[in-house]
Amino acid sequence: MTGHPFECVAPEALGIPSEAIAAFLREMKECRFPLHSYILMRHGKIAAEGYVSPFSAEKKHRMYSVSKSFTSVAVGMLITEGRLSLDDRVADFFPEYLPEDPSPYTLRATVRDLLMMATPNEDNSYDWDDPDFVETFFRNAKDKHEPGAIFHYDTAGTTTLCAIVEKITGMPILTYMRPLLDELGISGDIWCIQTPEGRSWTGSGILCTSRDLLRFGLFCLRKGEWNGRQLVDRRYMEEAVSKQIDIGAAHSGYVKHGYGYQFWMLRDGGFACCGMGCQFAFMMPGQDVVMVITADTQGIDNAEDAIKRAFYRLVDSMREEPLPETEEGKRALREAAVTALPGPVGKTASPLVPAYSGVTYRLDPNRFGFLWMRVDFDGETCVLTYEKGSGVHRLPLGMGRWQEFLFPDAYAGRNIAVMDTHYRCLGMAAWDTDSTLLGKIFSVDDYLGSINLQLTFKGDTLTVFMTKFAENFFGDYRGYLAGVRAEG
Repeated sequence: MTGHPFECVAPEALGIPSEAIAAFLREMKECRFPLHSYILMRHGKIAAEGYVSPFSAEKKHRMYSVSKSFTSVAVGMLITEGRLSLDDRVADFFPEYLPEDPSPYTLRATVRDLLMMATPNEDNSYDWDDPDFVETFFRNAKDKHEPGAIFHYDTAGTTTLCAIVEKITGMPILTYMRPLLDELGISGDIWCIQTPEGRSWTGSGILCTSRDLLRFGLFCLRKGEWNGRQLVDRRYMEEAVSKQIDIGAAHSGYVKHGYGYQFWMLRDGGFACCGMGCQFAFMMPGQDVVMVITADTQGIDNAEDAIKRAFYRLVDSMREEPLPETEEGKRALREAAVTALPGPVGKTASPLVPAYSGVTYRLDPNRFGFLWMRVDFDGETCVLTYEKGSGVHRLPLGMGRWQEFLFPDAYAGRNIAVMDTHYRCLGMAAWDTDSTLLGKIFSVDDYLGSINLQLTFKGDTLTVFMTKFAENFFGDYRGYLAGVRAEG
């Protein structure tokens, strides 16, 4: 039945030791990964589920490049209907975008080539300030090569596939997919950020709940079948979630298993939807497992590999037969639950606060135009007040606790090119030493990102260092600021 809730059972009833799930969660905490949610399913039943404040089961979460896998299924729907072929040439859909002397490589590129990330372009074709992302795929003047030959990650290729779907159907891609999504019980209000030209940005922009992604992942695990009905051509789905191209030359580090049609391959015939910041849906057909993870690990080296390794260890612990429940396992699972985002580690007070609080520092000329900064402490909160080109702004950070606020600079909202939104953020600070304050800001809105701050007070000087980890915002909040106490 459409929308029927999943049954939640004890992990041991599905052959999963509670201690193994607890070990996975402990590793997430020990690595200080900013986990947002997790759901573990086996045999169509939920064994474990959790959300980290301020995220919840109802909140629509940005899935970033997981959106690419939705694009693949939409292509499969059109193929099922006989309205599209894997061998159709992409350029034939957009003659209006072709330059006078188009590259033969561009003209030869097919839907299949774009699905398996083997486009003719050497890298992503658009910049953030381009007015039409899809047009750049055809007009970009960078070197080109034979399509279908070499894997290289190209979000513009996915954006172009989405544009094909929308051109054929005459509607936004999620509107076209709505009958299928309804069958799966996926929320009626999932949505997608738009490109500058107003198309759906399914290279990166879908927002849905974690359970929505779980349903999508289960549908893909079942190769397009749901409740006994084959909703998308099985042959296409089997190809989509199996290796179509090797990626060894394009990716180093942890073992990579290849790429399908907008799906990443895992070991032992598994596959995954993967998005920036560790948005994951892992599917393991051999064990009949789906696991969904949302997070914001941007700026944390090798987080994706670490989470995959931890997931594989969890899968290796599973047994085919049910296991006995134990009080020790239940306790371990309760104690390992991730309940908060990791913040700066340190003290909540410094004996030198009276010397620093309320002091204005005039900042040296800098590339982002910060003029002055002041830090005010009231015991539970420190507030950074500063002036730059966009005005006087405040960043409130809780001392050893998360403080919610709206970020003062406006960034993109529903359309990636329209700066009309102030992101919901959390901020925390702690004293590393008596004179060095560490701060962390997370954007927990439709766009995910973070800022690390270090403020060091020394005599009459203030030195600030900022790093930002966000796709296309927080751009002014990076690098060094140097200031001297203002007279008077």
